Amino acid sequence: MRRRWFVPYLFLAPFLSLFLLFYLVSIGYAVYLSLFVQRGIRPKIFTGLANYARVLHDDQFLSSLGTIARFGIIQIPIMLLIALALALYLDGLRNARWRTFFSLSFFLPYAMPTVIGGLLWGYLYSKGLSPFNQALAPLGLKIDFLGARGLLWSLGNIITWTWTGYNMVILYSALRGVPAELYEAARIDGASNAQVVRFIKLPMVAPALALAALFSIIGTLQIFAEPFVLRSLAFVPTNLMPNLYIYFTAFNYGNFNYAAALAVVLAVITFVLSIGMLALLNRQRSRL
Repeated sequence: MRRRWFVPYLFLAPFLSLFLLFYLVSIGYAVYLSLFVQRGIRPKIFTGLANYARVLHDDQFLSSLGTIARFGIIQIPIMLLIALALALYLDGLRNARWRTFFSLSFFLPYAMPTVIGGLLWGYLYSKGLSPFNQALAPLGLKIDFLGARGLLWSLGNIITWTWTGYNMVILYSALRGVPAELYEAARIDGASNAQVVRFIKLPMVAPALALAALFSIIGTLQIFAEPFVLRSLAFVPTNLMPNLYIYFTAFNYGNFNYAAALAVVLAVITFVLSIGMLALLNRQRSRL
């Protein structure tokens, strides 16, 4: 048996090799690039942490971080509340004939490619084609969904529409794992549907809700496709989102070294927030 200790690692080898090649090597190369500066066709110059010092004084990047923070504070709770409501609704339809239809309908937006979803909503928001403005026209109202004031709200709607189904699946799976005996005991004690939701379902689904919140925070910091697609239909500032600013720094301005430093800083922020939230969740679990 001792001679076969390496067998599990043989099965893991394909994944580990690809993970090392496309993830760890990429991160290492980004860190390497961030330590240099290249001007024109001249050879790269090693500058150490100069690019990172520049990041701390980059008003556009800091502005994008502030925008994504305000965006997440509003959008993530709304999305999770809708996902929780849908999960509770589906859980109440355990024996209903239309449960599969509703579950697929709620999850379908997530299955749609992000670019296609962004284009679809972009044309629904456009001034000339928007059916929303056509419906409001008799009332003398016209909303500029892609204007400076409405752009973030429109993006929030697109992302909520796309990712609510994904979070619903996480929460619904947690609800399906609740033992049926708890519901039967609550019914025998005379608990109403609202009391079952409040005292059984919500406490049991709380860990899954925290996990969905963690995934949502990470996903929010990675937003790129939706605002990038909307640039073909409206004016979207290059520093609206951190990833958008990093993309244009690299491919429009050709400053790959500085873009690498920006990407590393964003990755560190994401890592710190994730670790901090996990630590907070573990502390709350230990108190229970």
